[in-house]
Amino acid sequence: MQSDPRLPDTDESEAREFLELLEGAPFSAPYTGQVIDWLIRDSTVHASGMFSAARAVAALWHYAAGHDLGAGEIAERVRDVAHAMSLVADEHYAADSSPWRLPTVRGRSVRDFCVAAGRRRSLTGPGRTVVIARDAHEHTVYRPVTGPSSSEATAEALRHEVLTVLAPHVHLADRRSFQGSGVLVESLRERVEVTWWSPDEEARSDHQHPAWITGGVRLLCSALLRGEGMEAAVQPDGALLVSR
Repeated sequence: MQSDPRLPDTDESEAREFLELLEGAPFSAPYTGQVIDWLIRDSTVHASGMFSAARAVAALWHYAAGHDLGAGEIAERVRDVAHAMSLVADEHYAADSSPWRLPTVRGRSVRDFCVAAGRRRSLTGPGRTVVIARDAHEHTVYRPVTGPSSSEATAEALRHEVLTVLAPHVHLADRRSFQGSGVLVESLRERVEVTWWSPDEEARSDHQHPAWITGGVRLLCSALLRGEGMEAAVQPDGALLVSR
């Protein structure tokens, strides 16, 4: 009998990734994605305007333990996501998919592959490798790599830290549903940038949005980050460049 998966309970950035992976999972029933979206929204409607990803994850697992519409499939996908997050580290991997080329991918991408394959076909191998079996005779091995990607991994770790600081106090952009505008935190190679994003026609960051510049959101983000010992420098385009 399988034990329940380890779910994110306090780490807001980890819980957000959990939700993103879950919403990107393959579903056999067309309504399952809609049930998940409703559960996420319903779990935060009484949260005093603050979105808590950890609260949404808890609500999903509680629903999955019952017998309502889609509960069985949601339980399977929740276990798949929890398995992927515990299996794949926050680093880069080289895929042994070709004898001539070893493409490097982020750990987040490998997690996506694991969720798509399911926990029964994504396995741990020797030396912290991740093995994804396509069928009985074909599989791909992802080997952890270090070196040139270390700076990007550092930036990704800082992005998670910035999200943890900002999430309880500002409305973060919801690019998953392509509907919710708000503060966007991105790791761009060796740096972390904080700005405003809205789902306009071109769906790009808006460094000069009124809510960001004159509405006090940028000032609040800067104060919160500096209060945690980070540097938050205003760039010529209006974005915040965050560093330690």
